Amino acid sequence: MAYTYLDITNEVLARFNEVSLTSANFANSRGFQTQCKNAVNDAINYIFQREFGWSFSHSEQSETLVAGTTRYSIGATVYNVDYETFRISKDNTLGVAGVTLRVMDYNQYVDKFIDQETTSDVGGVPIYVFRTPDNNYGLYPYPDKAYTLKYDAYVKPTALSAATDVPTIPEQFRQVIVDGATAYGYQYRGEAQQYGINFARFEEGIKHMQSLFINRNYSYVRSTYIPRSQRYGASVFPTGG
Repeated sequence: MAYTYLDITNEVLARFNEVSLTSANFANSRGFQTQCKNAVNDAINYIFQREFGWSFSHSEQSETLVAGTTRYSIGATVYNVDYETFRISKDNTLGVAGVTLRVMDYNQYVDKFIDQETTSDVGGVPIYVFRTPDNNYGLYPYPDKAYTLKYDAYVKPTALSAATDVPTIPEQFRQVIVDGATAYGYQYRGEAQQYGINFARFEEGIKHMQSLFINRNYSYVRSTYIPRSQRYGASVFPTGG
């Protein structure tokens, strides 16, 4: 069975014993058929709202920095940023090695370093990134060259519109989308009991997705312990007496 917007919508219509759509009349749907089309997108959007780290929404973002500029905007399609992954790419032409940026609290930046935004000739290779209150980001120090900045992020789903559009959610979870769209269909009709039954099944499907895609990320714990080094062969610990 194909995995397109048309096919998923028809699965939802079939649950309501409604007439299926075809590729020829899909764009001109009417009434409840259109509501079912909307319900498919509503279900997909809800799945993305329930979790901010789906692997199928992962994207590596790249930004060419502007010399003298501190603050930057994240992409319009990005809904979650992993600030631990900010890095400057190695560029022999610009004379920069690969650099992993450290995360700085915004208040710390304002208290100690915001003067850089009104001062010239203090730029360099950025070593800190901070999240701004408007959910964008800034760098300290500001770049003095057009370095390439990269970071990992998670992007919003693109609304399905054409009959042949394919969801970014893997096909193995098509029934989760259908369950959600069916629940919304009953909600549109004002059938609260059927809505509740189908929405509960929808939520169970999302939990199953989370167990497969999210929980596996915590299968091990990385130690961050840094042992103290000995000094001139002496013991690390002070001796008594």
